[in-house]
Amino acid sequence: MLKDMDFGVYGKGVDGYVHYSLAMERIREEEESRKALMDEFDNDEDNFDSDDLDSDDFSSDDFGSDDFGGDDF
Repeated sequence: MLKDMDFGVYGKGVDGYVHYSLAMERIREEEESRKALMDEFDNDEDNFDSDDLDSDDFSSDDFGSDDFGGDDF
C-alpha cells in the first residue's frame, strides 16, 4: 500500500515518504527556532529603558568626527 502512494516532489513509495517526513520535521524545527528567536527579541525589547541612555553615550566621536586625522581627502 505505501509503495503505491505518491508524495509529489518527494517521490513515490517508501523513499517519498521518508523524504516527505524529513522535510516536514525540518520545517517544524525551523519554525520552532524562529519562534524562539522572535520570543527572545520581544523580551529584549520589553527590557529596553530609554532612561538608561546618558548624553555622554553619544559623543561627537561616535559619529565619525575627524576619525581620519583631518580633511586630507
